[in-house]
Amino acid sequence: MYVSGNKISIPLGESPSTHILKPAIERFEGVVFNEAFCMKLARGIGMNAAHTETGQVEGIDYLLAQRYDRTTSSDASGVPQTLKREHQEDFCQALGIVPENKYQAEGGPSLKQCFALVRDASSAPVIDLQALLDAVIFNFLIGNHDAHGKNFSFPYSGGQTRLAPLYDLLSTSYYPELSPKMAMKIGGEYSSAKITVKHFERLAEEAGLGKPMVRRRVPELAEAILSTMPAVTTDHPVALAVAKLIQGGCERTIKKFKA
Repeated sequence: MYVSGNKISIPLGESPSTHILKPAIERFEGVVFNEAFCMKLARGIGMNAAHTETGQVEGIDYLLAQRYDRTTSSDASGVPQTLKREHQEDFCQALGIVPENKYQAEGGPSLKQCFALVRDASSAPVIDLQALLDAVIFNFLIGNHDAHGKNFSFPYSGGQTRLAPLYDLLSTSYYPELSPKMAMKIGGEYSSAKITVKHFERLAEEAGLGKPMVRRRVPELAEAILSTMPAVTTDHPVALAVAKLIQGGCERTIKKFKA
């Protein structure tokens, strides 16, 4: 969609869009508010995540996510002129994996491959390796089991290759009909319920990161989520339920890591 002020339009021809609009899905109660809460929670704790907002038209709720793969050129006086697309690749594309195989169990990227890719391709690998680790931990803490290879990307801008802002953050564990199996293993384990300190230590080995740093970072992010959540929670019943679910998961994780 193309958004200008309060007006939302469909771009014609080759005109670039500015946002992605995601309407409510009837079979997944409150999915719009679930994702909006998780995205705002990520931004609230300081993570680089796409800007989102919710809206409603003709009784249908929707999530509006601002695209990060766009730039605006300006004239000599600095007045914005032309909206342009920026090239980007998700991790499946960058690794030469067809999108149908985006899940690790189906031949998709593993976290070991993702960290190796960032180390090899990023223009600022130290910063982006930390950002990717934080994304993995955050997805684990919110119960996002659908964080697959196509949910991480590299936009190519100004000769730089950097990890894209996070997007598609959703607590899938809120919906019992969705698989409890994570899209990518953490330390050799697919079930988030079985993840312990040793699994994150194994992830540290696979990713070439320090074990003490990874052990410390998991409860740090869990505590950051707990302290930030009250300021992010909305009055929507699904968002409130998701917040309670995430709170419980964070509290259990802190106990595990500080035992």
